[in-house]
Amino acid sequence: MIFPVFVALYGLAHVYIWHAIVSGVPLPVWAQGLLAFGLLALGLTPFLARRLERRGYAQLGRLFAWVGYTWAGLVLLFVLARFGTDLLMVVAAAAGWSMPEGLVRSLSLIATGVLTATLAVYSFIERSRVRVEFIAVPTAKVTGTPALLKVAQISDVHIGSMNGRRRIRTVVRRLKEIGPDVVVSTGDLIDSRVGLAVPVTGLLAGVQPPLGKFAVIGNHECYAGLDSSLAFMERAGFTVLRNQAVLVRGIRLVGMDDPAAGEAAQLASREQQLLRELPDKVFTILLKHRPDLVPGSHTRFDLQLSGHTHKGQMFPFGFLTRLYYPTHAGLFRLAQASYLYVSRGTGAWGPPFRLLAPPEITVFTIGQGCPDPGGQVVPQGREAGAARTSPPPASVTAYAVLRRPSRR
Repeated sequence: MIFPVFVALYGLAHVYIWHAIVSGVPLPVWAQGLLAFGLLALGLTPFLARRLERRGYAQLGRLFAWVGYTWAGLVLLFVLARFGTDLLMVVAAAAGWSMPEGLVRSLSLIATGVLTATLAVYSFIERSRVRVEFIAVPTAKVTGTPALLKVAQISDVHIGSMNGRRRIRTVVRRLKEIGPDVVVSTGDLIDSRVGLAVPVTGLLAGVQPPLGKFAVIGNHECYAGLDSSLAFMERAGFTVLRNQAVLVRGIRLVGMDDPAAGEAAQLASREQQLLRELPDKVFTILLKHRPDLVPGSHTRFDLQLSGHTHKGQMFPFGFLTRLYYPTHAGLFRLAQASYLYVSRGTGAWGPPFRLLAPPEITVFTIGQGCPDPGGQVVPQGREAGAARTSPPPASVTAYAVLRRPSRR
């Protein structure tokens, strides 16, 4: 249902662009037809890129992807800019500033073009600069040695046609600068089948935090081919947690599959069962790609790390992601000692733009004495239940016996 609606809106946006251009520039009929053909061709390019990627034409698919996804982003920015200039013209008319209608249309089109270009440059720069967000998570539990544990989260890197070696070099460099104890990836490390062929596993394998790297699968790992995606992540040095838990020096990591890999109801039941089996005395981090809250689970974990939403990636899509995922970005307090953090994502999907939703690597400092981070209130209807009190500190023996993730 979502895809047909998107295609319809995308098509209407092209009609809107065509109308804006022909109303601002006097064109003969043949030129108007040629413009319509050009817009149609550009509009189809993203879909052709996906088809070429699936057929194995990686290089040609990459070229079409850059043209098509960049154009798709420009379409949105043009529509935003056009609304802005039209609003400005209405305000000017209300203030008594009158001009010939033809001149108004031409000036509006010029202003729209300038504003679109400005937004595009800003959005491209914002997408290129990966921010590092620091969040302190207090706990009464003992997290081993060191007393303060540093966990770095990456999410939604989307390695593929639009995010290649340059993006991964940036991510790897920032991770090495941070020097975390643990690195976790909360899904969509890979974008598509093309991403599996990008030679970046060696770069990622060069990040070797002392307590290891762990990952869960997202929906795009399933789209790219689950077995191949798992092999890719393992070559990159990640231990993939598939509906399983592992104890790493005083903290428990629990990784759950994305619903794209199985039935959502079964995954929710498995999550509840898995968390019930874990001791309360160990600080537990739940890794899930989507920011879904399973009723009752928050009483069994201390911190859930998720992604998937990109915070909409480009304004105003954040309003749409918030409708489907009310906990769509940032830190949320679920209970007195339980939190959910939803990453904006480290890469980008589709267009090489981010508008008012910059990419991030998130660093969590966990331990006794950390300041209370506060956090947003979970929106009504997504409340996870009654708050719980923190258990008394407990001494945890450090060990690391890891099971090789099963493939299914």
